[in-house]
Amino acid sequence: MTIQRNNQKLSPEQPFDEVLELVQPMITSILLKCQIYKDFEYYRHIASIAVWEAWHKADPSKGLFSAYIYTTVKGEILKELSKEKSFENMNTPMDNETINYIRDHEMSERNPVLIECIMSHLKFEERKILLLFYVEGYSYSEIAKELCLSEAAVKKRRTRIMIKLRKLLSSIDE
Repeated sequence: MTIQRNNQKLSPEQPFDEVLELVQPMITSILLKCQIYKDFEYYRHIASIAVWEAWHKADPSKGLFSAYIYTTVKGEILKELSKEKSFENMNTPMDNETINYIRDHEMSERNPVLIECIMSHLKFEERKILLLFYVEGYSYSEIAKELCLSEAAVKKRRTRIMIKLRKLLSSIDE
């Protein structure tokens, strides 16, 4: 598998920028074979990093450089997909459970200072996501547009916010 463009052969002696440019069609092919149809730029970025790693570690005596790049890129993409699936399986969001607990239970027993205390532990973007999702009733896609993020990024961040809130609540209850 030798990649050529304008009679230019791919080799580890070429500058990285040139190598990265030459392998763009390969990266697109790998992304499509891995059935990546959303967050395309995110995975293209991961692929670019994998190309850099392959370029940096390449040993021409061990085989074709293009084959090494292909296996490195595909391996990193599959690893990231696996991590994402594992994260989703282990950290399912709990919808309104935590928010309702804070609002109904804690507010009636204590006071609004608790909410301020909890919210002060969140970053501005985290507070904004909570506000848009729970108060304004925005969908994931609407929040993504508002914050200039992908829908997947909003979902992951909301999941992480819920985990953070659980930890904060458990530390307060102790």
